[in-house]
Amino acid sequence: MGVVGFVKAVDGVSFTVSENEVFRIVGESGSGKTTVARCILRLYKPTAGSILFQGRDVARLKGRELGFFRRSVQAVFQNPFLSLNPRMRVEDIVAEPIRTYSRVSKSEVRERVAELLSTVGLDRFLARGYPYDLSGGRPRGWLSLGL
Repeated sequence: MGVVGFVKAVDGVSFTVSENEVFRIVGESGSGKTTVARCILRLYKPTAGSILFQGRDVARLKGRELGFFRRSVQAVFQNPFLSLNPRMRVEDIVAEPIRTYSRVSKSEVRERVAELLSTVGLDRFLARGYPYDLSGGRPRGWLSLGL
């Protein structure tokens, strides 16, 4: 059996995200939210177009520039059961990249975690919870990108 046809997973997507802005991609199941996020994160290579970060093509970043990009961009997918380690507390999951890429004190890490949770509309008390505590009350079909 040969190729029957091709499907464009995502076509004609264009947006700009400002520094320190949280950006959400919202759409129905199968609309391409995850594909767009994976392209932005360099997990998929786009077949056309470009993704610019601070004026630089993400596909061409290497070395320190790539490291800086990876420290600056994070995706949180809609299903906490598939995206997050169920045995880790929310604060530890959010703090992991902060600890990995920054040299800050424990109190600064806790403060930054609380700030990030607040930025995406979550209460500080959820930091001590687990991913299953995040499942209720959020609109389905969310993808938040923190840049």
